[in-house]
Amino acid sequence: MQLRTIDKTLYRQRLNRITIASVLALLVISLSSSTLLIALLSDGTGSNFWLNFSGVVIGCLTVGYTLKHLKPHPYFADVAYIWDLKHELNLIQRKMKAIEAAAAQNMPEALLTLLFSYQASRLVWQLDDNTLMMSELAIAQNKLQQQIDAAGLTLNAADYRRDLLTRF
Repeated sequence: MQLRTIDKTLYRQRLNRITIASVLALLVISLSSSTLLIALLSDGTGSNFWLNFSGVVIGCLTVGYTLKHLKPHPYFADVAYIWDLKHELNLIQRKMKAIEAAAAQNMPEALLTLLFSYQASRLVWQLDDNTLMMSELAIAQNKLQQQIDAAGLTLNAADYRRDLLTRF
């Protein structure tokens, strides 16, 4: 996965629109399908909890299906890219103990994965205005760069591939 520059203003605008549209669609679909299910299947007595729950599930499935199929659309490009990048960071985080142990041994694949993780985290955190951990990230990046330099390696985050995670 390649890191790329994202226009923060456009990204935030589109993310907000997609989020609002998704919430509204979920609300409308859930309420209408719950109402329809109650009208069709309820005898008017007892609880309609499971019919209401089924309406929410129908709403979630419909919105999820729609988002999945709209993901390749150019309007969704930056938002979908960040969703995918966050997924990649989650996969890396799950193996972080093993990656850090391998990086301590100067394993190039581990160092490259950490380099990508740090740069991707910086991109995501800047876009999401999550600046609380930026100073700690900068310290970790500097320490990693010093380790890479000391090992005599030249690494580029653009060389990262998901299949590197299978080694940890």
